[in-house]
Amino acid sequence: HKGTGSCSCAKQNVGEWDEELFRDSECTLTGHTAAVNSVAFSLDGEWIVSGSDDKLVKLWDARTGEEVRTLTGHWGSVASVAFSPD
Repeated sequence: HKGTGSCSCAKQNVGEWDEELFRDSECTLTGHTAAVNSVAFSLDGEWIVSGSDDKLVKLWDARTGEEVRTLTGHWGSVASVAFSPD
């Protein structure tokens, strides 16, 4: 089951994020079935990753809000997610 969403929080300039702009932006990603504990944005602004109490990690396209992939197999809640700079 792929999640859907709409996302207008990505900026055009790669790697630049404006905290004020993001705070006022609307970004709704639908797909997790439990509380989301952590969200991270890739440095290039292309991707969003989320970790949840539903034991899933989801990768999202930051421009469209579409779910790209779901990572399964976690034994418990996913407390933290991050992108590696390389």
